Amino acid sequence: MYHFCSYNINMLTKQQNKLFNFLKIKIQKTNISPSFEEMKVAMGLKSKSGIQRLIDGLVERGFIEKKDNKKRAINIVKNIVSKKNNDLISLPLLGNVAAGNPIEAIENTDEKIQIPINLISVNKKNYVLKVDGDSMINKGIVNGDKAIIEYCNDAENGDIVVALINNNEVTLKKLKKDKDKIYLIPANDNYKIQSFSSDKIKIQGKLKGIIRSY
Repeated sequence: MYHFCSYNINMLTKQQNKLFNFLKIKIQKTNISPSFEEMKVAMGLKSKSGIQRLIDGLVERGFIEKKDNKKRAINIVKNIVSKKNNDLISLPLLGNVAAGNPIEAIENTDEKIQIPINLISVNKKNYVLKVDGDSMINKGIVNGDKAIIEYCNDAENGDIVVALINNNEVTLKKLKKDKDKIYLIPANDNYKIQSFSSDKIKIQGKLKGIIRSY
C-alpha cells in the first residue's frame, strides 16, 4: 500500500502553532504578513531571534513560505495535507532522481501515478520521480520513495530541488545560492556538499511531497 505525506509535515510545537495561527489570521485580514515587532508582541517574546527560529521551523515543516531578503514576505502554504481530502490526480512518473551521487538524467515515460490532489499546488505543472539513494535521509527521504515535484526553473535557498548538472546528471538536494555559485547540500553526513558555477546547474523543480510504499 502507499502512504502519502506532505514533505516534512511534522507536528508543530505549541509556540509554532500559536505563531502559525496568528499569521493565518493576520494575513487573511490585511493581505500582508505582520512585522517582526507585531509577531514579538503577539508571541510575548523579547527578541527577534526567537521569532526567527519559529519562522524557520514553520518553513522547514512546509506550513509557510518566505522569500529571502524581503520584508513582510511570508505566505501561508495552501496545500497542507488534510485527511478528509481523498481526491486523486494522475501525475507522470518520469524516472529516477539520485538522492546520493548524481545519476543519468531522467527519461520521460508513459507511466502515471495517482496522488492526493492536496499534495500539489493548483494550476502548476507537477510530476513524480523515484528516489534512488540515501543522501537526503535526515530529511525523511529514503531510497525507493516517490518524490512529488513542482516544476520550476528557479528556487529559494533552503528548498529541496531537482537539479540538472551539466545537462546530463540529475540529483535531489537542498539548494543554496551564493553569488555565482550554487551549492547542493545533502542531508546525510556520509555525503559532501557539492558546489558548481551557476551556469552548470539547471533547476528542474522543487519537492512538494513524498509517496512511500509499504
